[in-house]
Amino acid sequence: MKREAYMNILVVDDDQSVRDYLKQALKDMGHSVTVVSDGYDAIDYAREHDINLAYIDISMPGIDGFETLKRLREIDPKISGVMISGQSVEKIADAPLESGIYVCLNKPFSLEEIEEINTSFEEVKGPLEFIYENPYGLDLVRISSAGILVADDEEEIVNIITESLEEDGFTNIDPAYDGRKAIELFNEKRHDVVIVDIVMPHKSGIEVLRHVKALSSNAQVVIITANADKDSAVLALKLGAYDFIEKPLTLDVVTRITRRAIEKKLLLDEQNIA
Repeated sequence: MKREAYMNILVVDDDQSVRDYLKQALKDMGHSVTVVSDGYDAIDYAREHDINLAYIDISMPGIDGFETLKRLREIDPKISGVMISGQSVEKIADAPLESGIYVCLNKPFSLEEIEEINTSFEEVKGPLEFIYENPYGLDLVRISSAGILVADDEEEIVNIITESLEEDGFTNIDPAYDGRKAIELFNEKRHDVVIVDIVMPHKSGIEVLRHVKALSSNAQVVIITANADKDSAVLALKLGAYDFIEKPLTLDVVTRITRRAIEKKLLLDEQNIA
């Protein structure tokens, strides 16, 4: 009898034969498995889904496996990585391994090796998730009371985001319905995180981003964008935005990204004090 899925596993490899092999093997072991072919798709997937363990090829076009895992853990530090390589373990050990690497897996690998890795990781998954619930040891009251500004010219979107964040325990949220008002409120309150639509009357989301980062380099800005505005969202990242969220909104994604943005802001504040 097939057992209940233990983990959500992401496989990131540009070799389709490896993806197919791991997908079938991991599914047969009872896990929920998603496969993607590069780091960019892995990052997009992580924004919207929970991942326990990621099998990541080290050598891939675009961004390599180390950078992919680093970016995944910026989205969710609970994610651990199994790094796949055709090199010897000794050579991999000389590479700049980022935190979050659970183990390295040498090609070619066997079903027994995969099962051993998963079984051992399942034994520590619970304690790891407990630790990573607050991975940086930040003041939980400070996180929940962080100043959040939600700016969108659609009042319904502002209300939906605000209600979702309040349900998740955030208590200090201000609304704005155009860019000019968003700037006025930020000037007054210096919010920790600003969630702003990229297209708004009076002042655009990009203009709001520039203003916020000019006044408070530690403040984090999350851009709301439609598919048609994707290029502008990429520009926003280059200008210092923390991340972007695509419409139609997925509220779990909004909450997850907002929390991570707050954590980054508070960590930067602590580093400045130190």
